[in-house]
Amino acid sequence: MQNIGVISSHVTHGDDLVVLSRKEYERLQNHLRELQDVLRKIRRGEKELRAGKTKTIASLKELL
Repeated sequence: MQNIGVISSHVTHGDDLVVLSRKEYERLQNHLRELQDVLRKIRRGEKELRAGKTKTIASLKELL
């Protein structure tokens, strides 16, 4: 488990702050980029489905 610290809003006079290692930060950044890519692809697929640009197949043989 990564060491993550929270600095209270009483100390910062505002929101709570979270402190984490650079390695954990970079891991979270990579995860965020992957999620954004997946969501972009889902939106594109839904748009193509609404536009009627998709087709339904019963098996993978139909793709060949």
